[in-house]
Amino acid sequence: MRYAFLLYPHANARYRASLLTLARAELSMMLAAMGRACAVEAREIAGAPFLCFEAEAFREREWALLSRQGGVYLLCRMEGDALVPIPRAGAAYVGEDMAALLKYKGKTNEMFTDTLLSMALASSAFALKGDAKLAFCDPMCGKGTALYLALRRGWNAVGVDADRHAIKEADDFTGRYLAFHHLKHKRGEGSLTVRGQAGGRETKYVFADTPEHYRDGDTRTLRLIQGDTRDLDVLLRPGSVQIMAVDLPYGVQHGPADHRGGILPLLEKAAPAWHAALAPGGALAASFNTYVTRRAQVIRALEAAGFDVLRGETYDGLEHWVEQAVNRDVVVARRS
Repeated sequence: MRYAFLLYPHANARYRASLLTLARAELSMMLAAMGRACAVEAREIAGAPFLCFEAEAFREREWALLSRQGGVYLLCRMEGDALVPIPRAGAAYVGEDMAALLKYKGKTNEMFTDTLLSMALASSAFALKGDAKLAFCDPMCGKGTALYLALRRGWNAVGVDADRHAIKEADDFTGRYLAFHHLKHKRGEGSLTVRGQAGGRETKYVFADTPEHYRDGDTRTLRLIQGDTRDLDVLLRPGSVQIMAVDLPYGVQHGPADHRGGILPLLEKAAPAWHAALAPGGALAASFNTYVTRRAQVIRALEAAGFDVLRGETYDGLEHWVEQAVNRDVVVARRS
């Protein structure tokens, strides 16, 4: 059967080409995880960008995973020259709007962030369990965009960030969102101890998509931790996370005071803690600005921490232009 996936449009032609490259790689990774040796072709049909490929019919669980492709607007099969839309499978656990509603300066596009989640999932040992209650972590979560995308997939999510104002804003937004949508939940908070000293604070939400699920204990958890990402191996139980994604800050003014000189020293010290928190077979997708941090530097830091960095045509061709000051790249790595 022939398939054609229509991508979301974008007004900027240069960035549109970048989205096409990323979407093609994302789809190729997931098809490979399914054991489908499919060549994905980028085609223009009636002036619109499509990803086209040929494959045997997909099982329901596989189709649910393909339905989560971050840059895809419409799923179709091809019958001759006709495009026949195919319904997506797998309903969102929380509203599709949750990751998009909170606006702030410097926010990374949630469609790209969702692509990071898909790449990490497809590259992990848990790829075909993407509809299960996996545990996701963003070790530098900011105001939580990636966490909300993970919740949308029905995963549990935990985020860590040193910025207490960002964590508070995410906390406030989460409480408002759950209350507005009448989602039953409970909120708790407390202090954290790291190596015998105060290590920050945690806010924890436990909620469910329906009152019946909440009553039966079929819930999801969001943890917002104000703390140091270098302590992730202490803040989280070792091996407790299956999927990890992080959008490394694009500028140089980030992190604790002793790392104001750039993101690389912080990454070098944080990567071992990230590796410890990730379960065997788990995967990390990390994006970064090549004008600030080189790809080779990111790879060296991750490999020194014990990660297996994934290579090959699909994984090596993820660099793309975003704007004048940002040329973004992605490295995907796995814990053995």
